[in-house]
Amino acid sequence: MRERNIYKDIVICIVIGWIIFFLYGQLQSYRREQKTYGFSIQSSSDLTQETVDELQKISGICRFEPEEAVIVTIKLGEYTMETEVFGVDLQEFPGKWKEGLESFSLGNTPVLFWGTDSFQRFTDRNGYGSGKSQAKRWKQDYPNLDLKLEDEAGNERNGKICGILEEPKDKIFMDKKQMEEIFGKAVHTKGGHMEVFGYQNAKKAKELLEQGGFAVEEIKL
Repeated sequence: MRERNIYKDIVICIVIGWIIFFLYGQLQSYRREQKTYGFSIQSSSDLTQETVDELQKISGICRFEPEEAVIVTIKLGEYTMETEVFGVDLQEFPGKWKEGLESFSLGNTPVLFWGTDSFQRFTDRNGYGSGKSQAKRWKQDYPNLDLKLEDEAGNERNGKICGILEEPKDKIFMDKKQMEEIFGKAVHTKGGHMEVFGYQNAKKAKELLEQGGFAVEEIKL
């Protein structure tokens, strides 16, 4: 009976292991290339139609939805926050909801939807933050908060919060059409929501956008 060559068996096992590892890597790569990746992009200046047209030429792009916004100062008791409120289509909004009111009306009062971390951005007249405990109380009582929104022209309006978002955590949103009706010429477009098919396309798109001066944030789809 011939003696078994253990070294040959070891080599064969190593080769088989490398083949399995290679095939697994190829499978993972294939899966990444079959996915769609989302980005929230923001520019320091308003987007022109020419810029939007160029964004539509990005390789693998499936969708680009420009995002309107208005700069406001939000007042809550003795606290204030200067921020951008972003306009979205509530029916197609890709954010992840934490909780919200079952029903509300879109009238003359701005209806806002807050990222869960946005409450911590309030400061008092001395520049001190509100603190985590105060932010927690606001989140728990969000439907009853008495908000004042002041736009860049100094116009002040009452506002109300009708939902809390798990993602994005640090942004505030409202219905796009309501924003246009209430804030009019104060509304501007500096970014939007983008979806790109394929990992390599998404990677290149992010690099191009950042080189072009955009702030890029990945979004889970």
